[in-house]
Amino acid sequence: MITFQITGDSGFDAEVVVKPRHFLLFERATGVKFSQFEDEVSMATLYQLAHLVMKLLHPKDTPAKLGEFEKTFDVLPLEDAEPPGPTPAAP
Repeated sequence: MITFQITGDSGFDAEVVVKPRHFLLFERATGVKFSQFEDEVSMATLYQLAHLVMKLLHPKDTPAKLGEFEKTFDVLPLEDAEPPGPTPAAP
């Protein structure tokens, strides 16, 4: 999944995790497929996704309009931690 670090001019600062149900809602609302996130995705699309998730998880902190959200919040996608590799064999 995707984790965003979201900060707002109002002092909001949190890591927000996008869960499968959020992707489902986003796909239905925008037509942007989940598979497109594996390739290149625009910042505009990331802001749309972040706005939807913020409205669900932090409705009191989130402007209703995407344009206002874009003007007052920063959205930074965080890199997922690499899964640990295989354990080396004992000598």
